[in-house]
Amino acid sequence: MGIVVVGDCTRALGDLARERWRRATGKTPRRSPPSAVDEVWPSGVASAAMDVDVAIARTEPAFAGREAVAEVRMLHEDAIAAARRFIYAENQYFTSHAIAEAFAARLGEARPPEIAVVSPYSQSGWLEITTMGVLRSRIHRKLRAADRDGKYRLYCPILGWQKATEGCLNVHSKVLIVDDTLLTVGSSNLADRSLSLDTECHLVIEAGGTPRRRTLI
Repeated sequence: MGIVVVGDCTRALGDLARERWRRATGKTPRRSPPSAVDEVWPSGVASAAMDVDVAIARTEPAFAGREAVAEVRMLHEDAIAAARRFIYAENQYFTSHAIAEAFAARLGEARPPEIAVVSPYSQSGWLEITTMGVLRSRIHRKLRAADRDGKYRLYCPILGWQKATEGCLNVHSKVLIVDDTLLTVGSSNLADRSLSLDTECHLVIEAGGTPRRRTLI
């Protein structure tokens, strides 16, 4: 799953990309002149909504005197804590202790939300299986133990005409949807390294009580 944006959000993303490039190379890319929406919008892509506020959440490690930025992790934790009925997470990895603790806390409540996580049936290659796969299994067991009301499920997409071990569809998207109030799409895995030490970026749409945005989410 991806997201296409234009306008102020695009300009802000461009500024973020240029700044990160400058930090990495010491050179600042030139800024292109602004273009009209119809000049840059990809042909064949229908717009889902117009005039919607889109936020940017970042992850940046502490480096060279700069403080760490953990907006993506805090966004996920706050969104999970605020969920009323549903939490849907689609991600390549599911190994973050921080996210697992946030899920477990909700499952321990008297009226927990339903939590659905979509992840690959198996990780890619023996190294990932023995590291990320093992960590995911431990978190899965922990959440099943905490799930007193049958509200938690871990799903994997497969090809219907093949065995799961042969026809597993790889999941590379990084999506979190909470109720019909918040949607975030970005680059962060649900892994502690990705939420703290890597350099990541997410786009966020919040309904803010607006029916049109709730429908979009």
